[in-house]
Amino acid sequence: MALESIHFSLRLLFRRLGIFLVGNVLWIVISIPVITIPAATGALFYLVKRVVLEETDQAPRYARISDFWVGLRRYWLRSTWLGLLDFAVLVVLIVTLQFYITRPEEIFRWIVGPVIVLLLVWLGMQLFLYPLLIDSPEKPIMHLARKAFFLVLGYPLFCLVLVLALLLLTAVSVALAGPVLLLLFSLVAIMQTVAFRATKIDQSS
Repeated sequence: MALESIHFSLRLLFRRLGIFLVGNVLWIVISIPVITIPAATGALFYLVKRVVLEETDQAPRYARISDFWVGLRRYWLRSTWLGLLDFAVLVVLIVTLQFYITRPEEIFRWIVGPVIVLLLVWLGMQLFLYPLLIDSPEKPIMHLARKAFFLVLGYPLFCLVLVLALLLLTAVSVALAGPVLLLLFSLVAIMQTVAFRATKIDQSS
């Protein structure tokens, strides 16, 4: 399932290169103030979802670049809250990990392992948080976070393969820099949206 999702994501990227390139550039421009990154991310994920629905014959109309602005208007506030909460959890986990690693007492070092596991689970949850937000905009953010958590627990190998693939793609893109970065964020959103779609199909079968 993971390899199929990666293959479909790459194929979709090249099939709709134009719209994803523009969406990626818009994401970069709107993210310049930094605080607007979550809002821009919600807009990009909405655009990607529209394209995925179109490509799988589930959409009543064609996806357009204007969908990015529709997504920005609809989801900027909830995306911002989700991004802030997500970042706060990451900070708490990193500070907690650093605290226990630097403690000289052996008993505290036993807690390092569980904290690292929680960090890995947090990383896996990133696959589903924004796709869930776009898919269920009426649900409370904590409900979305809880569902993302259980998706990670339910599909651990699937999440591991996708996270490793995304980390590899990100590392290669950053190393190459330049034009590659103009597609990276769209590709990440595509892979996460397709991954979430794959879990929905698997659960409904």
